[in-house]
Amino acid sequence: MPIGLIWQTVLETPLINFLVALSALAFGSYGAAILLFTVITRVVTFPLTLRTLHSMRAMQELNPRIQEIQKKYSDPKRRTEETMKLYKEAGVNPLGCLGGQLLQFPIFIALYQVIRITLGGNPEALVHLEDRLYDVQYLRDALPLSDHFFGINLGAAQNLPLVVIVVASMWLQQRISTSRSQIRDAQQQQMNQMMQVWMPLIFGWVAYTAPSGLALYWAATTIIGIVLQWLFVGPGDFTWGSLIPDFLRERIGLGRPARSHSPQYASVSGATGVASAADQDGSSETRSADGSGRGGQRGGRRRRRGAGSPSTRTQPGTGGHRGSPGG
Repeated sequence: MPIGLIWQTVLETPLINFLVALSALAFGSYGAAILLFTVITRVVTFPLTLRTLHSMRAMQELNPRIQEIQKKYSDPKRRTEETMKLYKEAGVNPLGCLGGQLLQFPIFIALYQVIRITLGGNPEALVHLEDRLYDVQYLRDALPLSDHFFGINLGAAQNLPLVVIVVASMWLQQRISTSRSQIRDAQQQQMNQMMQVWMPLIFGWVAYTAPSGLALYWAATTIIGIVLQWLFVGPGDFTWGSLIPDFLRERIGLGRPARSHSPQYASVSGATGVASAADQDGSSETRSADGSGRGGQRGGRRRRRGAGSPSTRTQPGTGGHRGSPGG
């Protein structure tokens, strides 16, 4: 069988009928059908997603040891060997982090074609859609499908609000997946920053040029992925305060955001309590610097008094004659 026919028989045609059935179940709302499909897809693939999240968490825990290997060995081949040995000892599969993402791509491509078929917008497209439906009266009664959802034309492209949601959610997912404070290699930091910028832009361009129904699906599945990652792995070193630039924080008087994973932002105990990260970075550093200076001056004065005490207790020319007969 040709590959195209296999694709249609195994994935495309069943997905068309499934979305039409979901649309009938959602009282004729095709947008609600897409959201229901997103949730069902996430539930079905949850075991694989959970395995992926566990692999991500294990990779984050091994990151300090990986950094030690990178600092210890300069040969790239030796670095790779030692890193793979570490993965094997810890029972971690680095490709396990890609399982859920790899599964999303065929669904994404098939859904793109399905939305174009189901929301063709002309009589010829409706006839073609009827030919792709199974011989079930429930499915045929669901036609024609509604192509609007909360003012969004699901069959049209260039919906800017959805594009913004896709870009923002993709950026946030990339951000919480990457720990900045534990990466000391400048090249790796630069690569992560490029991925964090370019991946959302690429998917944003796809969401801009593709039907809005596909952008709705991708925004929903990305937001669900963020929630799952936040619950099972955590946000890493991401904080909501880090979204505000430092210069703007200083203008509105918020100070710098705390970064618990970085040594210079770790909290320190004082005489009256615990100093915050912002205090340590700002005014407390000045106080400690002044205190150390005064302590050094006091220590210097005590040393000078200690060094000069014999001469002050015994005057020149007198202390050496007390025991003499002439004294």
